[in-house]
Amino acid sequence: MPSEEIDIGAVRAVSWDVDGTLYSPRSLTTRFWLAVLSASLKGNAIPAWRAASRMLRFRKRMEQVRANGGRLETDEASIEERVALEQAWLSPGIAALGARPGVATALRDFRARFESQVALSDFEPTHKLASLGLLDRFDAIYSGERLGYLKPSPEPFRRVLRDLDLQPESLLHIGNRPETDGAGARAAGCRVLVLGRDFRSFAGLQSILASRDVGTRE
Repeated sequence: MPSEEIDIGAVRAVSWDVDGTLYSPRSLTTRFWLAVLSASLKGNAIPAWRAASRMLRFRKRMEQVRANGGRLETDEASIEERVALEQAWLSPGIAALGARPGVATALRDFRARFESQVALSDFEPTHKLASLGLLDRFDAIYSGERLGYLKPSPEPFRRVLRDLDLQPESLLHIGNRPETDGAGARAAGCRVLVLGRDFRSFAGLQSILASRDVGTRE
């Protein structure tokens, strides 16, 4: 059951985390290392392992940024360089995997139900959403690294609230990490549901919201 009661009647917009929420990072990691191994067997070991090393260093550094509160200094050139690397090494795997079961239906229904639906990811997600075939499901896309803050900082959520002219209780965030999605959303005063804690499947997520609807109409 959800760890908090959510007044669905007060929710006007939904923000979605991307990595780990809309697709499985574990499955993507497996595909990535298989791609590295395949490239190595074909005589391209040096660029493959350089790409792997760069990605591992980046992820390690980002976890350190999170541990220090989420404030991040970066630049557009370095972001675009990493995005190009991800498009080469991760996008094919994301496209092959597809979204988690029920995601496409949930996004369609949520977009019809609420005033706005946005993607709110720590890392530039546009190419990932395109690979999933979900780019057109969002009214806006936010990247924490472009804003200069990663979750659990509340600043990315506050930016969404300002842009949509919303009170904090009017934004529901859906993510997969209690220590980042959950902590950041709550610090901004927003509602949050976490995959694996508050709901186990996207059909279950829709059932949670439907049950809350009943409560608001009684």
